[in-house]
Amino acid sequence: MRVASTVGSFVANLPEMLGAMVVDPRCLIAVVEFHDARYVQYWVEANGAVIAEVVSNINIGDAVALSADDERKLRSAGWSEPSLGPTPNWRYEADDVAGLLRVVAMSREAVYDVLGERDANPVSVRIWEGRTVERSRDDVPEPPCVHDHVTLRDFERRLFED
Repeated sequence: MRVASTVGSFVANLPEMLGAMVVDPRCLIAVVEFHDARYVQYWVEANGAVIAEVVSNINIGDAVALSADDERKLRSAGWSEPSLGPTPNWRYEADDVAGLLRVVAMSREAVYDVLGERDANPVSVRIWEGRTVERSRDDVPEPPCVHDHVTLRDFERRLFED
């Protein structure tokens, strides 16, 4: 599903969106892309664990890079540093209600204070069902994450072709 909206509407509805994703028994992925191709994304496991990500300079492509001050703000807010490999974006994981509330607050701050979005700016929200593999946390060092726009589109095509 793809929905065109505004940043203000997305941020206002983020608690409801994530809450609905958490109680859904499926693994769900939401990618929120802003007019400048930067994005935030959410991977919600079937067990309700939430992985929130903000695009990083490792994964930013042709979009406007984050400044050193932007990165400092993300670090101060509690986002984990990106790294090459399976976690190329700024990341925060939550597995309880308090963590989910923190994801909402951290996301708002990232959208407005780091990415510089304004309420009237356009935004595209895509949500789809992911596939999970039954493994323990010890078997998989990091949950799968969505890395870039080309991969997202390829993944989405494969998901709906099956």
